[in-house]
Amino acid sequence: MAFMGVNSTSPTAPGSATHESTLFGSAARAPRHVHFARTAVVGLCAGLLAVGFRRGLALAEAAREDLLAALRDHPAWGWAVLPVVTGCVGCVVGWATQRFAPEAAGSGIPHLKGVLLHLRTLGWARLVPVKFLGGIAGIGAGLSLGREGPTVQIGAAVARALAGPLRTPAADVPQLFSAGAGAGLAAAFNAPLAGLIFVVEELQRELSSRTAGGALIATVCATVVTQWLAGDTPAFEARGLFPLPLSAVPLAIVMGLLGGLGGVVFNRSLLATLGGVQRLDRIPRWSLPGLAGLAVGLAAWWLPGVAGGGHSMAERLLSGGAPASAAFLALLLGTKLLATSISYGSGAPGGIFAPMLLLGALTGAAFIRLVEVAVASPQYQIQAFAVLGMAAFFVGSVRAPLTGIVLISELTGGYQLLFPICVASLVAYLTAEGLRNRPIYEALLEVDLARSGHGRSHPEPRNVYIGVQRGAPLAYLPIAKAGLPRGCLITAVERSGLTLIPSADTVLLPGDHISILAPGDRPEAPLEIVRLCTGL
Repeated sequence: MAFMGVNSTSPTAPGSATHESTLFGSAARAPRHVHFARTAVVGLCAGLLAVGFRRGLALAEAAREDLLAALRDHPAWGWAVLPVVTGCVGCVVGWATQRFAPEAAGSGIPHLKGVLLHLRTLGWARLVPVKFLGGIAGIGAGLSLGREGPTVQIGAAVARALAGPLRTPAADVPQLFSAGAGAGLAAAFNAPLAGLIFVVEELQRELSSRTAGGALIATVCATVVTQWLAGDTPAFEARGLFPLPLSAVPLAIVMGLLGGLGGVVFNRSLLATLGGVQRLDRIPRWSLPGLAGLAVGLAAWWLPGVAGGGHSMAERLLSGGAPASAAFLALLLGTKLLATSISYGSGAPGGIFAPMLLLGALTGAAFIRLVEVAVASPQYQIQAFAVLGMAAFFVGSVRAPLTGIVLISELTGGYQLLFPICVASLVAYLTAEGLRNRPIYEALLEVDLARSGHGRSHPEPRNVYIGVQRGAPLAYLPIAKAGLPRGCLITAVERSGLTLIPSADTVLLPGDHISILAPGDRPEAPLEIVRLCTGL
């Protein structure tokens, strides 16, 4: 689900950063320069935490790899050690997550989307330590999850923590949340433009100067901190790339088709695993990450690339050092897909970006190996098609093509491949759309809401603050004919800096920001409002 400037608040949430909202509309926004200053502070703080998380995770993964290397000298019993270690760590992480911050489970991006619609809550004081320490421990021990989900959610939590001390008006809080999330993504991958476009395309769905400017300031500040403390090299540097010739465009199209199909399979695998976990009533929830760790640790003895986020394996592919056999690449691809599904389904803290990117790189590498066999001679760089596979797989799963194109270009340094990346991403997007597969974060949000029961436990009305997109169903319609969900009431319309008191005859125009009072016992109402105002 993509959101456009959504601010959904409860009028009975005393002490929260959004308490300034009332039943009759949204609090006035701060001057633009003040808002930008706040996003800079959030970006700097989110960047510091993201760098700390990144360094802690690197140390944990290095310790796991050293342990696995040492165990190779004792094959008779060494194969059993890592599963036990990962299983025990997984149980501890699962217990801490269930006990202190259940919302820290999984990626955190669906949770953030729920927060923007007030269908979920964001208790930052509990969430940050559990997500930070639990993510380092679980992923470092071997669970097949990524670091970007935690840093995105931690970045949003930083914004939530600072919203009060920075005296942020209620109308600016959602943009501050999103700026913090974008800063977390930018710091995770050293990719400021990707963080900005992620906010615009996936979270806010709005290109106003406040949204884009605030997100850009936050992502740049976070990236400055990252490059200062962790270096300025791309997160997954592809070495020795050169542009693909125009004759390779048909192969990029096929790569897009495979990536789109792979993204659909990945989405369905995650959702099927989550559905299966819900039926395991007799197994304690806290033990599920331990069981997942046991399975992944066992597989890592024979296929070390399945453990953790897969950063080192992805870098091997992007440097041209991939295994020679397409069959081996396919085996690693299938095992990594299964490991990621069970790791995410267990409820451990961790994201899916990094495993998804490795799956895409493996898809691209396996594809070009098969092409080489078919033509009986190597013609193209394997790392080039690993880059195309990453972009296509990401777009096929997340359905955010602009984010995918910019993210892959920034995190690999593969700007020479910008045109084939665009081709592969477009084909992947159309493939996934043609199969009517839902974007993964939209599907995960609904699973999260159904599992947690949030959205139906708060009967008080919600004040939804949202922008009207050009081409949206209610654009250029009077309020009386807007088709709002039953029980919804437009309380204010902000147009060109002025606040209007609406009537039934007020025509809603693209660029308007409207405050809508939605029934608290109907969680589908904010989702329908988003569709009417954005067309998505």
